[in-house]
Amino acid sequence: MDAPSLETGEFKRGPGGRPTREEAKRRHVALLETAMRLFLERGLDAASIDEIAKQAGVAKRFLYARYRDKSELFAAAVDHMIAEKLQELHAFRPPRRRAEFGLMEFGRKLRETATAPDGLALMRLFISAAPKFPGLAQRFYDRNRRRGVSEVQRVLAFYVERGAIELKQPQLMAEQFVISVAGIAQRLALFGIHETPEQEERRLRAAVKLFLDGCRPAPRNA
Repeated sequence: MDAPSLETGEFKRGPGGRPTREEAKRRHVALLETAMRLFLERGLDAASIDEIAKQAGVAKRFLYARYRDKSELFAAAVDHMIAEKLQELHAFRPPRRRAEFGLMEFGRKLRETATAPDGLALMRLFISAAPKFPGLAQRFYDRNRRRGVSEVQRVLAFYVERGAIELKQPQLMAEQFVISVAGIAQRLALFGIHETPEQEERRLRAAVKLFLDGCRPAPRNA
């Protein structure tokens, strides 16, 4: 079901009839979230600028004052969606227990994020849109690679400080951790395949063990 649109008249206005800064921000968020919803529901081609503006309750001049075309709006909507996902990961606090326990717990959170329906729908959208919008996926990768692993690096750094692991290449190892604990689950989910909870836990445990075995501090010579 479509989310209710925001009518232009509902926006609070300041002196001179212009929207207040808070209302302009709220209007922008409404635009990005409406655009993302319609892109996911209808595809990048079928979701029109007119319909996005109408359902977001904004004038097209408001949209075009910020984005030159649909691909720029799409990139901004993706950025907004990713920022919300990163907030969920940011809320994770590594438990002060063994690294195996903490990384298993974090791995479950990553797997849940990687297999969320909206995230899967976004990946499918990228795959279908890539031939018509060359460079879009590359732009997404360039803009979000660092952001996407920053929270993973934060958690791994906690265990580095405790002496449980060593990371000579933190970003590369963070990417490897994500692929190890969530990559297969995400790929299966893209095909509509879901393992049993027991299978998921067994796969996750093996991935965490393999990662830790490769990052254990080298024994010091006596």
